[in-house]
Amino acid sequence: MKRLLLVFSLLLFIGVIITSFRPEKNQSLSPAAEVKTQFLEDLHTFQIACERLHHSTSQLTEANLKEAQQAFINARYAYKTIEFLAAYLDEEFIGNNINGAPLLSLEPNAPQLSILEPEGFQILEETLFSENPLEEKEAIIAYTAALSRSAQELSYLRQTYLTDRQVIEAARMALIRVFTLGVTGFDSPVLANSLPEASQVLVSLQKAIQLYIPLVGVKNANLAQRLESTVAEAVDYLAKNQDFDTFDRLGFLKGYINPLYADLLDAQLALQIETYYETASPYHKHAINYFAKNIFDEDFLNPFYYTRMSSQSYTGAAVQLGRTLFFDPLLSNNNERSCASCHQPEKAFTDGLARSLATNSEGTVKRNAPTLLNAAYADRYFYDLRSEVLEDQMDHVVYDHREFQTSYLAVFEKIQRSEDYLAMFSEAFPEMKDDPVNKHTLTTALATYIVSLKSLSSPFDQYVRDEQESLDASVKRGFNLFMGKAACGTCHFAPTFNGLVPPIYHESESEVLGVPNTTDTATMVIDDDLGRALGVIKEYVDFYRHSFKTTTVRNVALTAPYMHNGVYETLEEVVDFYNQGGGEGMGLDVPYQTLPPDPLNLTDQEQADLVAFMESLTDTAQVNQVPRELPTFADNEDWNQRKVGGTY
Repeated sequence: MKRLLLVFSLLLFIGVIITSFRPEKNQSLSPAAEVKTQFLEDLHTFQIACERLHHSTSQLTEANLKEAQQAFINARYAYKTIEFLAAYLDEEFIGNNINGAPLLSLEPNAPQLSILEPEGFQILEETLFSENPLEEKEAIIAYTAALSRSAQELSYLRQTYLTDRQVIEAARMALIRVFTLGVTGFDSPVLANSLPEASQVLVSLQKAIQLYIPLVGVKNANLAQRLESTVAEAVDYLAKNQDFDTFDRLGFLKGYINPLYADLLDAQLALQIETYYETASPYHKHAINYFAKNIFDEDFLNPFYYTRMSSQSYTGAAVQLGRTLFFDPLLSNNNERSCASCHQPEKAFTDGLARSLATNSEGTVKRNAPTLLNAAYADRYFYDLRSEVLEDQMDHVVYDHREFQTSYLAVFEKIQRSEDYLAMFSEAFPEMKDDPVNKHTLTTALATYIVSLKSLSSPFDQYVRDEQESLDASVKRGFNLFMGKAACGTCHFAPTFNGLVPPIYHESESEVLGVPNTTDTATMVIDDDLGRALGVIKEYVDFYRHSFKTTTVRNVALTAPYMHNGVYETLEEVVDFYNQGGGEGMGLDVPYQTLPPDPLNLTDQEQADLVAFMESLTDTAQVNQVPRELPTFADNEDWNQRKVGGTY
């Protein structure tokens, strides 16, 4: 008995010793470890919410419909609690299975045509909250079953080792996502529940950021105080402003999103936490310039991510060569057409025609010339997305019988006869000593020039970056409409205002709008151009019929007429088209229209404000330089008389 008491006393003593050295809960954990602990708890809550959602729909009736819809809302809130980390850690899985757009798509890089059915919250929202959800009961059950399975699959994230770098990167990416996809209504298309859901995301961010505040305070007390107060004020602002149509998105951007985006970077650097530049391969390109402190900074996006070139190869000599080639009609078969024939600087690098002129003025090409300003910010090019690399665009122009109607060999033969050109190529590409004029150097020079056509410093941009103090009230209202009630920002994503999808900006979207062939309502039918369905053979599917790349609205005040076929001559007509719900909303038969056909019910003043905002995105001051003269030829005086920019 004494021996047992002795053993018990010894164990008790050891326990006391161990306990005395055990810190309070979570004291021994790093901030990243604490974030992960909370994330795993919230992930479990999300998984349970998805199970309950599936259970509530498995026996869907009129009697329990409201219960099922509430279960959906609860599951969405649970997802928003984990979104900032889950979407960062596996953006592709989340997009394909949890919270992607409710549209058919093609499996990328599949060996054969493989159509992906939409899954996740957005397609479920469309069906569960439709006018007659019980008629789609089987689909709803299938969607909730798939969602529940996908939620369970996220359990693999329990094995992920989370670092402080990842937490802060995820938080900054979440700010982009909240502003571009959250408060715009992108991922709550039917319920318009975006603002409460954005609140949920910011609350999660606040919990994570709070763990770093004491550490930041040691390094920079003012920064810590500012970071803590700004995130708290952002949470409070969202909680108090829940009306979707009247929410001040511009004020939210300037007052909270951009300051937090900057302060999180400063906190990361103050704590000497590495960025992805230190952890990735030096050859790996990133779409976002991580050191940008404002979502509307001129260098927020990295144009070299979308090209084969590197920032090191982007030189003044290469830009100058590219500009010269761009304005030189010698590249065409008849020495009369240049790139600038259809992309004229004074018209924001368009030509003002409904459809651009063909070579020798023999009719027109299929579509009009889109602007080249900011054209580099895309992962695919042309209205039908047929070119996947910026440098490869030239192939289509050189060979097309309606455009340059020539070949690279013919172009090289001309260029090599000019000592001026040979000197320019050698200076731009010194590594090509023996063969400076070739397809690589020609297309790279032109692509380099296109990269230089950056237009991201409009009056609106300057106001957002606090570089100018005032902005017209109509422009402010227009931006809030663009990013809210008018739903423009759900396809024309900030900050490029084209189809480049945030928050990672890797993919360019196309849309089926139902663009008509005329403005005459008596004879109106959908334009017969099939767009993307014929642009790329491997994408010839019905749901891409009449699908066209979402082009930028930057400088749109200078690029009339509008749409791929130039059917609309004014911005007011374009806004009216969208206000009516596109082609389907106007009564056309558009089976796969991606634009909601419901009218927007915009007032005349609201439509005018939208136009005012788009006009404020005009910025061409730095990109209108035209060569004074073109390279000369010692053996061909006729060529020396060619006109800069071509004759037509």
